[in-house]
Amino acid sequence: MTIAYTNTIASDLFPNGGWDVHHHIFDPKKFTYAPDRHLTPPPATIPQFLVFKSRLGITNSVLTHGLSYGADCTSLKSFVAELNTTAPATRGVGVIDPSTVTGDELSAMHAAGVRGIRVNLYKYQAMHDVESQKTALREHARAIRGHIDAKRWSLAFTHTHPEFWGELSPIVEEVLVPAGIALVTDHFALLKGGSMLNINSENGKVDVTQQPGFREILELVCAGHLYIKLSAPYRVSSLAPGYEDLRPVVRAFVEANPERILWGSDWPHTPHMKVRTREEALRETEYLVVDDLAWLKSLRSWLSTEEWHLMMVSNPKTLYGW
Repeated sequence: MTIAYTNTIASDLFPNGGWDVHHHIFDPKKFTYAPDRHLTPPPATIPQFLVFKSRLGITNSVLTHGLSYGADCTSLKSFVAELNTTAPATRGVGVIDPSTVTGDELSAMHAAGVRGIRVNLYKYQAMHDVESQKTALREHARAIRGHIDAKRWSLAFTHTHPEFWGELSPIVEEVLVPAGIALVTDHFALLKGGSMLNINSENGKVDVTQQPGFREILELVCAGHLYIKLSAPYRVSSLAPGYEDLRPVVRAFVEANPERILWGSDWPHTPHMKVRTREEALRETEYLVVDDLAWLKSLRSWLSTEEWHLMMVSNPKTLYGW
């Protein structure tokens, strides 16, 4: 299996370094996938990622545990350790079973470079069920609450229903905020660009601000309660490679709170989130081909130098404890 790359080095994009806060490593020869996985990805190994990282000019990264490995973070700890031998600037975000994880296990993960937890909604069968999502948030918060005061762990929570955020906001404000747990959501919170919407304003143009969940998400960002990863634009826009229709979404996020915006590549570009049948989950699914450099250049043109530095350097440095 071949992973496609752009050919131009983008070193001018990162004069002060660049943090990719959402990528994966899949190496099934070293670590077997979980039998109840929701997706079977092809290998996407550390040497392949280092080529990708070098070609874009990325300096730091946050390895997000692939859900195909389930709640066993053995692979994550090994991958983070290996990445740090060649480029000592890698953190990890793990997956746990909140009903069984122990404080000792969380401490071992922290010592290995893990700085956050990812909620696996597939495990809860909760991708389309807001009540189950509330349960998942509460259980993960309870599992890590006593172990993150001095460690600054975050909780990554992503689903396909932006309209749920109105019901989820009280959980964020009543459970996570008092516990000091930073909440992060991936892929634009799955808010869509105009190319994937049918909402028109008075002048006949698509008004992205009118889509369900937009206001509630911006309120959480504005209050400092939610970090947004500008990752995987191909999940929310059909206008590759520059995804120009995402500009108003990006500007709304940044203007709400520039200190809560992050960037992630989602390398090696796994397909769209969906609930798969057992047969689909066990069948190897190819990655998407993405022009990451074109997307980065487009994104850079929408932001000031200060906003770009916050997103690419300062915000991830603060959140993931560099």
